Amino acid sequence: MNNCMKIWGALLLVIACIGCSFCRPCFGQEQLFELIEGDRVVFLGDTFIEQEQYAGWIELMMTTAFPSRHVTFRNLGWSADTPAGNSRFGLSLLQAGREPDDEGWKQLLKQLELTDPTVVIFGYGMASSLEGGLGGVKAFKHEYERLLASITGICPDVRFVFLSPVSRTDQPSERSDAHRQALRAYSSVIASLAASRNCVFVDLSAVATHSKERKNPIHLNDNGYRAVAIEIGKKLGYSKVWQSNPNAELLRSVILQKNTWWFHRSRPANMAYVFGFRKREQGQNAIEIPKYDELIAEEEKNIALLRSLENNMFHPQPPQVESQYAKFHKQPTPQFTVGKDLEVTLWAENPQLNKPIQMNFDPSGRLWVASSEAYPMIEVGQSSPDKILILEDTNNDGRADSSTVFADGLLIPTGVEPGDGGCYVAQSTDLLFLKDTDGDGKADIRKRLLTGFGTEDTHHNLHTLRWGPDGRLYMNQSIYTRTDTETSRGVVRLKAGGGFRYHPSTMRMEVVFRGLVNSWGHQFDAYGQSFLTDGAGFSLEIINASNQDLSSWGNKDSWQSSSVINGTPGAANSANI
Repeated sequence: MNNCMKIWGALLLVIACIGCSFCRPCFGQEQLFELIEGDRVVFLGDTFIEQEQYAGWIELMMTTAFPSRHVTFRNLGWSADTPAGNSRFGLSLLQAGREPDDEGWKQLLKQLELTDPTVVIFGYGMASSLEGGLGGVKAFKHEYERLLASITGICPDVRFVFLSPVSRTDQPSERSDAHRQALRAYSSVIASLAASRNCVFVDLSAVATHSKERKNPIHLNDNGYRAVAIEIGKKLGYSKVWQSNPNAELLRSVILQKNTWWFHRSRPANMAYVFGFRKREQGQNAIEIPKYDELIAEEEKNIALLRSLENNMFHPQPPQVESQYAKFHKQPTPQFTVGKDLEVTLWAENPQLNKPIQMNFDPSGRLWVASSEAYPMIEVGQSSPDKILILEDTNNDGRADSSTVFADGLLIPTGVEPGDGGCYVAQSTDLLFLKDTDGDGKADIRKRLLTGFGTEDTHHNLHTLRWGPDGRLYMNQSIYTRTDTETSRGVVRLKAGGGFRYHPSTMRMEVVFRGLVNSWGHQFDAYGQSFLTDGAGFSLEIINASNQDLSSWGNKDSWQSSSVINGTPGAANSANI
């Protein structure tokens, strides 16, 4: 009897060990983390995870590890997010700034219920450490534990992989050193959470530290994500074949296309109108969003054909850029009644440009135009069709005779401002910098400088880019959107209308005023005074403004011409210039 018990006990131990290696790899060991047929992998975290959707290296590495198995991947990263879902208010059906405090958490749970993960790859810590510092470590651990418990409640057999934040790579200073200390503390918490659950922890603090692998001190570029994927693959015990296989890039391109469709599915633009509190106006478009599921499924079929990295005969379909519905109809030239000694002439018209949303002149007199064919909402299945154009009157006859495409493949650009040898562009969730380095008149550098800008209403997206007299880039957002941006200088959050300024050299971004409804006009005078107009029916003058709270001006009862001088409403005669 005792011998039988010993044999049975040994058999149980073997089964338990097999189960451990299959479901939950032991902490600290570089053994195989197996993905099984039908696994649903979710990437969850802050900007580090969100930006992986544009790189695709981590997903490529995991896809090729088990080429015979059907495994799906969904990216739920969000700029500046925390385990409490602080950045996810943008999915709310309520108006920006009028949501309950836990709305972000509720939206995070809804996303997890939608994706129903069997594997979660976590990438939290950077935003939390920037925002909370050492004093926020305890709350971070509590929020993380609550998140883990909630995910386990949704999918009891879920397996976790924990990633640490990457390190800072800028020069030592009081500010950066304090953040480095905080990063170590948050990474330690993450490691302990993994250890307590016998899960994989991947320390990325010494990975992708070269300047060629970073786009700024805390965020990776494409090379950096590739380096991180190599390190994660090593920890998970995965094959290295993808690192040198010439077919890997084709597979990555299909993964990135799938990620684009998933972004439109999971974070659709115009939430306020399609699903939210103004759906009475555009709610008919709600039926379009689930159609992205078919496109995602089609790309996943293509991924299945390519994930062995042996198929070099696959040819992806050319992107559909043209609208299925929009047709060009030449319009009559409008007639104007003008004042004495004034004249209005036609300078440029379609097809030289489409739906010009913002325009600014450069020192050479060329007009840079944010031109959108997709506005106000991209069609299902349409690739980003929009452009930055440069219009020029080369023969001085008072009419543009040259229209060149400086950049294409953009998604509803709502702002453009030339400067620093290129131009800054607001589009969708991002602030981009575009530059032509080879002199052919087309941008060959495209950098995503900032992300996390709201898209709940595309005519409220980041807009009105304008250089200020202090050398900073000013930009506004309107009342229905929310911004959650993670910068090396800290996290910037803004619900509803307001304005920012950004210093390209120091990467410092700050809120300069809060309020207004639809502030699409902004100019400075010779004294540095700032003047704003509002599309909702009133104008505003701000002198020497710095982080002014103008939220009361967003009330419809206050839609009238007003002024703020030194932060004091209506005190126009007390200005000290």
